[in-house]
Amino acid sequence: MKVNPEFFPLTELASRFVNQLAQCRRLGLSVLEASEHHVLIELPYSRALIGYPDTGVIHGGVITTLMDTACGCAVVCAIQQQFGSLEISPTLDLRVDYMRPAEPNKSVYGFAECYRLSSNIAFTRAIAYQDSIDKPIAHAVGAFMRISPEMVGEKFRQALLEPGHVLGPQVQSLQAESQKPGDGAAAALDVKQIVRQVTELNDFSPLLEQVPYARFIGMEASRFGDELVFRLPAKDTNIGNPVVPAIHGGVIAGFMEMSAIVQLMVFMQTSRVPKVVDFSIDYLRAGYHKDTFAECRITRQGRRVANVNINCWQTNRKQLVSTARAHFLID
Repeated sequence: MKVNPEFFPLTELASRFVNQLAQCRRLGLSVLEASEHHVLIELPYSRALIGYPDTGVIHGGVITTLMDTACGCAVVCAIQQQFGSLEISPTLDLRVDYMRPAEPNKSVYGFAECYRLSSNIAFTRAIAYQDSIDKPIAHAVGAFMRISPEMVGEKFRQALLEPGHVLGPQVQSLQAESQKPGDGAAAALDVKQIVRQVTELNDFSPLLEQVPYARFIGMEASRFGDELVFRLPAKDTNIGNPVVPAIHGGVIAGFMEMSAIVQLMVFMQTSRVPKVVDFSIDYLRAGYHKDTFAECRITRQGRRVANVNINCWQTNRKQLVSTARAHFLID
């Protein structure tokens, strides 16, 4: 797709920024437009991203990754245009409201804008949609911490300024891979039967295997008495910041959301995969490129909606990487 540089002068810079993030290259994200005022990014559909196997709908964590990336990219563009400097701003918090499921086999677009820049914080908002921005799939608001240009690092600065310069691991996009016929295709699930089996065996891998997105990020789960602990092994394709390196904030959010879904399926004996209504996450420190863990607490369950708190850490439970709260539609 050709872009008129007079209308969208920052598209090339935005594309280079997104291309530095291994998770974004894996997802096949592409910047369609970028200016001081907005960024538009396309997320192609892939069966590897399905979160609801019975319908083929992609996982909410993928939408969160798209929104987080688009908002962060909008901040980069706004700072570059207003101050003529390159800054990489980590996400402080992000709230996503899911309004309708994304239709299978169609791209999702993320439109984001940085509507306020203070000396320390950048404020953003974003919409995910498919056919029309007037029919949003999800809406997000997020805050990003501004750091000095000196902290960007010379390697990352060069990568943003030089075409074809990519940092981090070599990653192939999902779209470049061949898929087996029927792989990840929509299929009816007997959720209660699967949960009963994995609980009896104390092996949750068969349950996670049913969800392509859980396989995509490499998620695992173990039960210790009445407690489920979830693990996200270090994986090159989950990297966001290639300099630290650190896990993409959207991957952490997707991991935490999927953890809450499994928690509800196991302890609430739901008859289908719970559907996320909203997800709000606070990032407390960098999620380094190493094993990451999560645990959930169901704070309230009504007849139709459940509220779950999720904590995420790496080496020490008392030093949280992030904390989140979410609502889910259950039976």
